[in-house]
Amino acid sequence: MKRTFILLAAGAAVLALSACSLSLLRAPAPLPTPISLSTPTALPFALPAAGLPTASSAPVLPAITSAPAASTALPGAVVPTAAPGTILPGSPSGPYGVIQVPAGGTLNVRSAAGTGNSVIATFAANANNVMRTGPSTTVNNAVWVQVTDPAGGAGWVDSAYLTEYVPPATFCADGRVNSLLTNFGNAVKNSNGAALSPLVSPDHGMSVRLWRNGNVVVYDQAHAQWIFTSSFSHDWGAAPGSGLDTVGSLHAQVLPKWLDVLNGSYTLSCNTPQTGGASYDTSWPASYTNINFYSLYKPGPAGDENSWRTLLVGVEYVQDQPYIFSVTQYQWEP
Repeated sequence: MKRTFILLAAGAAVLALSACSLSLLRAPAPLPTPISLSTPTALPFALPAAGLPTASSAPVLPAITSAPAASTALPGAVVPTAAPGTILPGSPSGPYGVIQVPAGGTLNVRSAAGTGNSVIATFAANANNVMRTGPSTTVNNAVWVQVTDPAGGAGWVDSAYLTEYVPPATFCADGRVNSLLTNFGNAVKNSNGAALSPLVSPDHGMSVRLWRNGNVVVYDQAHAQWIFTSSFSHDWGAAPGSGLDTVGSLHAQVLPKWLDVLNGSYTLSCNTPQTGGASYDTSWPASYTNINFYSLYKPGPAGDENSWRTLLVGVEYVQDQPYIFSVTQYQWEP
């Protein structure tokens, strides 16, 4: 009898376990005129011929979650194809700005490519005078580039922390960025991953934040084409006011907030965040100092002013072509 009871209990435990399922987590002047995103602007890219992905064909792919994302192309240079450790020649170029280094931090310049080599100098987190000497190499899947040492001579830095520097005034006057934003808006409103993918930075991907100080999820070009259909769940971090964690797919948690702005009447501001008031810091992140951005602000209607929403869209230049670098959502939080 005792033996029968044990067997029955074991069988019940197996059935209970088989019924469980696991959930995968983490994986300068304002332009106050609203713009319409109803008419696409021709893209300077060739879109994939396969057409739009469907919910049935889209794989469930996790996004890159580390920041900075691993570079797949060198800023202002040809993608390296030689074996790791091989020094590839190139032409001097610049200036470059330091990115993704916390305020007050520094970017190390090393005697040779790789973190195992000695630090011979540093660049400040907001430096925008980094000049490349030309050569590059790959060490442990990271692309390193040779730069002019601020103290003289040359040294090496990880290119994931560099971006082509564009002065704010030049950026705000660049009409190609308006076309980029229009194409981004149309891709999002139509859930067109094939159109979104080539708009994403080929160097650093597209960093998405649901909350100003929330977790960052980085989508490279390959993963960007599936974000409208993938059900892969992410931990977006705590909301700034309530402190409640938000978990779910981009499609479920982030996309509705993007569409609220893009389908509404909003104003554009270059390099100036616009909000309807908030109890938290709404400034542009210090680690993105050398990334220019546009603020897409949708005010709340009369009587419901707290329903405002803002998208800050960061833009990175790769070989002098603007791409989407980041999208951060702001809203009122009690």
